[in-house]
Amino acid sequence: MNKIKIISLIVIAFTMTSCGGRQSNRQAGQDVAEAVAPFVQVVPDGWEAMIDGNSLEGWEVVRAGGEGEPTVKDGILTLPMAPFGNSTGLRLEDEDAFPAINYAIYYEARRIEGNDIFGGVSFPYGDTYASLIVGGWGGATCGLSSIDGKDASSNETTTYINFEDNVWYPVYLRVTTDSIIAVINDVTVANIATDGKRIHLRSGTFVPSLTFSTFRTGGQIRNLRMKRIE
Repeated sequence: MNKIKIISLIVIAFTMTSCGGRQSNRQAGQDVAEAVAPFVQVVPDGWEAMIDGNSLEGWEVVRAGGEGEPTVKDGILTLPMAPFGNSTGLRLEDEDAFPAINYAIYYEARRIEGNDIFGGVSFPYGDTYASLIVGGWGGATCGLSSIDGKDASSNETTTYINFEDNVWYPVYLRVTTDSIIAVINDVTVANIATDGKRIHLRSGTFVPSLTFSTFRTGGQIRNLRMKRIE
């Protein structure tokens, strides 16, 4: 191999290494920027923010025994793993301020510790309640609890999603007089016609209320909002 070819190969190798280094540095810079950038709550037209982003005003901790203490900071609600009991829950104080039917809820949730429910919600359905399970039964099971006596692990809404820690997952729940639709990270977990079905809370769940909770797991929620459906 002559001298010119050797020099050319060295230049090409250096250029590729340099570009790769710049890309790695740029990605690292983006990761750092995302980590330190202040979170901005997004509330599109027609939606209402459900948490002010700086306090728990209008909400109260569900005292189940051994629960963690929820906090809000920079727009992010943290539901820590229960130190002694199973669940940490936060319920809306004024149930009359929330519709019993014909509404939608949107939020983003992520698991920060543990391997079970990290962003579940119990919600009203007319004169009863049900729960949307996010990451239960070992970390992957999603669905509605309960339908006709069967919980999210054994009814027609049972869905499995592989969740990763510290990744935000969008959750959309639509509740109307004739159906319940739930979508998690673009996966349709539930799309059921409710006529003739018994919708109810799973035995042992928190008291009937609009409640966000974790189970033996720490989770966070942001961008929590609701919309009334006419």
